[in-house]
Amino acid sequence: MNLDSPAAVALIAAAVSVASTLLTIRATAKTNRSAAVQTQFQEIIKKRIEHYPELWKIHIRYETNWTLAKQPKTREWAEQYVQSLNEFNLEGGVFFSQPLYLKFVELRYHLYLAIETTEPGEQVTPQLAAQIRQSVYGGPGYGPGMSTHAKADLGSYQTTSLAQREKMRTWRT
Repeated sequence: MNLDSPAAVALIAAAVSVASTLLTIRATAKTNRSAAVQTQFQEIIKKRIEHYPELWKIHIRYETNWTLAKQPKTREWAEQYVQSLNEFNLEGGVFFSQPLYLKFVELRYHLYLAIETTEPGEQVTPQLAAQIRQSVYGGPGYGPGMSTHAKADLGSYQTTSLAQREKMRTWRT
């Protein structure tokens, strides 16, 4: 085949045009998909902003304030705490990130264990009460708790993360 012939030139031009069109379609599809994912994520963040304050109130009520008031953590406390979490989970749980959900499951497990192993009117063992608190707030040698994951889900740590990346980028240049 003579590459200088008008037919060969037209064939090459057509092949380049088809390839270019396919690349454009692929890039457009990727951009559209990315935009759709971004929109969906924004909607999830809005729902988290709407629901997570209620989760925070539950933890403040049954963990922080209960501890500060030196109220005994009894079987009844565990029952009330898990009931509040379960009610929240009916609508707000669907917006949990996976790390937050895993801590939620862990917290519920410890609360149900407290209910099963504590007699009515008796206090939850100090070890189990500590495990419940760790599930919520984390701790040294344990890692982050639900509160850390909830804040991360809302972007509370994003600014710090971006600032650290910018600092590292500036430092290297």
